[in-house]
Amino acid sequence: MLKNIFDYKAIKEKTDQIKSELQEERLEAESGGGMVKLEVDGLGNITKLEIEDDLFNEKDKELIEDLIIAAVNKSKEKLKELWQKKFEEYIGNLPLPGLGDLLS
Repeated sequence: MLKNIFDYKAIKEKTDQIKSELQEERLEAESGGGMVKLEVDGLGNITKLEIEDDLFNEKDKELIEDLIIAAVNKSKEKLKELWQKKFEEYIGNLPLPGLGDLLS
């Protein structure tokens, strides 16, 4: 917990620590009943994308695109929850204006 919210050095250190921890996190999201699986790190970078071979056999480009978009959107929801949890761990449940917007 930060003792002095205006202590730039402490804030920077905590921010770097949170970023480092988030970079190590892995979240998985899927769509189409598992036909598309996506893995992201805690910073939102896609680290893995798997598409079932059967999906390509259908040759439905639009369906594949929709399933990828759905998986990405699900991963964003999971990221928002993870970020909220991490910030609460370090900042506590302080009512910080704009935090919800930051995580959106």
